[in-house]
Amino acid sequence: MIYLDNAATSRFKPGCMFDEMFRQLSCSSNPGRGGHNDSIDTAIKIYDTRQLLKRLVGGDDSYELIFTCGCTEAANLAIIGYLTSFKGQNCEVIYTSYEHNSVARPLWHLKETMGVKLIEITPDKNGHISSVDINNAINENTRLVCVNHMSNVTGYVNDIEEIGKITKRRNVPFFVDTAQSLGHFKIDVKTCNIDFLAAAGHKGLHGSQGTGFLVYNKSLKLLPIRFGGTGTHSESLVQPDLPPDSFEAGTVNSAGIIGLGASADWTYRNLSKIVMNTKYLTSELIYGLKQIKNVKLYSAQNNGVVSFNFADYSSTDIGDYLNENDIAVRCGLHCAPLIHNRLGTAECGTVRASIGYNNTISDIHALLKAIEKLNYAKA
Repeated sequence: MIYLDNAATSRFKPGCMFDEMFRQLSCSSNPGRGGHNDSIDTAIKIYDTRQLLKRLVGGDDSYELIFTCGCTEAANLAIIGYLTSFKGQNCEVIYTSYEHNSVARPLWHLKETMGVKLIEITPDKNGHISSVDINNAINENTRLVCVNHMSNVTGYVNDIEEIGKITKRRNVPFFVDTAQSLGHFKIDVKTCNIDFLAAAGHKGLHGSQGTGFLVYNKSLKLLPIRFGGTGTHSESLVQPDLPPDSFEAGTVNSAGIIGLGASADWTYRNLSKIVMNTKYLTSELIYGLKQIKNVKLYSAQNNGVVSFNFADYSSTDIGDYLNENDIAVRCGLHCAPLIHNRLGTAECGTVRASIGYNNTISDIHALLKAIEKLNYAKA
């Protein structure tokens, strides 16, 4: 099977990740839940991973990192955990048409339950989100600006550094969804003035599924959305308010977290090679699709994600056809209906091919050849 669904989850995982996970699973222990050496050793490894990941995104002691089961939980924690504090107040949130449902749905939930006003910033014909539009939308009731760094549908990358300058100047917290971009771009929370960074472990960082994290500015009040045992203040029925414990109730995914530390370190050590291969293969795919009759292309940037359709076929038909030819892609709305509304593909979805570290030019040629054959079928 030629795997071109890396935007859903990366197939390639470095050996160091498996080694660390195997070691942890072979000698499992619950960190922070015991005074014995194995528990302490696991807690130290998780602490080291926490510091490593925070350092990789430019965070210092003014930031905290919370481990989550994925980017969805990280986004929910940031959005609900922060905005709940404004219950009973005028509260507006600016977001973009590129947002994934892991951001759009908690925002909609707060609209329904708290009366939060949502302001959508739409891209222009070139896919660009204007920082001027965001600046013009900010007012005295704006509590948060949410921006998807890299679209999981088109691969378009928003200029979070420029937008971050605006949110800092206007004194509005800035949330960034890096599910698709982290591991492909160097992101610095301080340079970009990011207050909340939600990340997936199983995509560009090459970790296992069930891992993710939120990095947030500790000067902002964040409330927990999950309650339970933390190993601290167990005599109290009130959730502790000291991070990270207050946000990591229950038994954490020790093996996944420690494995993520190893895979993230590997990713950043090989970042130049990863980026070069991704850009090369994406450019070849975009160029090739442009040469094929009846293909409608929705992607223009060479960031690893390419969406397209083929005339007279639904995206799911193309996905089934490619699957029969041992090529794995993702078809449909990709849990991002807002941008599909803007593309005019809300009814049919799109075919998405996404590049991974171990994809080769022969994989791209195989996909292009398979799509080209559809023209012969039409004839």
